[in-house]
Amino acid sequence: MKKTMLPNSNAVKIMSIITIGFFLITLNVQLSFSENQSQSRKLILLRNRVKRATDCPTKVITENITSEPTLPTTYTAEELDACLENEVLAKNLTQLGNIAFSKDQLIVLKRKLGEIYPDGLPQEEIQRLGFIITVYGPEEISTWNITDPNTLVLVLPNSPNFNTTIAIVSNYLQRSGPLNAVVLNAISGSTLCSLSEENLRTILPSELKKAKPLNISMCTQAKKDIIYGIAETAFRDQANDPNAYYPLIKPYISGAKVSDLRSLAAGNINMDYATFRTLNPVEVEQLTAEEIRNLLGENLNDLKTNENDLIVQRWINKHRPDEVESLGIGLRGGLSPAGIGVFVFPELPGSASVNSYSILLSICITVMSITIQSIL
Repeated sequence: MKKTMLPNSNAVKIMSIITIGFFLITLNVQLSFSENQSQSRKLILLRNRVKRATDCPTKVITENITSEPTLPTTYTAEELDACLENEVLAKNLTQLGNIAFSKDQLIVLKRKLGEIYPDGLPQEEIQRLGFIITVYGPEEISTWNITDPNTLVLVLPNSPNFNTTIAIVSNYLQRSGPLNAVVLNAISGSTLCSLSEENLRTILPSELKKAKPLNISMCTQAKKDIIYGIAETAFRDQANDPNAYYPLIKPYISGAKVSDLRSLAAGNINMDYATFRTLNPVEVEQLTAEEIRNLLGENLNDLKTNENDLIVQRWINKHRPDEVESLGIGLRGGLSPAGIGVFVFPELPGSASVNSYSILLSICITVMSITIQSIL
């Protein structure tokens, strides 16, 4: 039988020592490699920091100079990028946002804010943007989350154009922001008139009452009517005193119905012609000469001065000549017996032949109207 050979004990010891030694050497190499990698990463970061510092050719912008109005002339856009750390921008956004940087410089600040807030600007930071908002487009603004009325108050004054303004307000309304007094004061005028009729109907009378007088001159007649209805409700408690009520309702009077105008006429408010001109002609046409007289009061003669205005001509053409003349201010024209408006030719000084022709033509038209009426 063949004997099994056992390994020499010395050989086993030598192999064990070699194995352990190899393991320790390998482990040491790996640790050294990892340490070298870590050191390399630290070195790269250090070099990057040094590079950023050395890239700034002038003076690094620190917190204590972020409100200096000379920054735009001291730093080019490239220098602003190199010399302003994101941390300083984030901490001093309000001060930097109020400085009149150039468009290229503002774009640098915008890009840096994108690095600071990769998930979008928080609303409190939007409020601090100042002039920086001028380089944000409507598409970018539509992604913001604006719900605070005070954001509109702080941001809209720096809006560069109407499209940006609309984008800001639309963002707010889409997120169920209310049209309260604060918002109404901020968007009065063309922005208010750009809102949908549905949006305007959400204005509470109590909020309109607290707001400053709103400019609705650029609104469509339908929107004027909506806003007037809200204002009429808001100030109804003063309606029994025309002297108190009229100044309150006056900014919205272009939406008044004929019944409201008659009530005002009874109060002898002496409406000035500039306000009369803003009234809805469709409603004014229904007023009698006496109601017109009472509505304008001491300003009645301004109708003659402005007789060529559309609103005056429309009223004349809806009333009989005797009623028009009853105002006693020299207005002529009106409905003929057949219901056709009488054409009035103004006198031309020094042109008797033309005047005679005008009179003859007017007579012919009247005769034709009577003839047509008799045939019918």
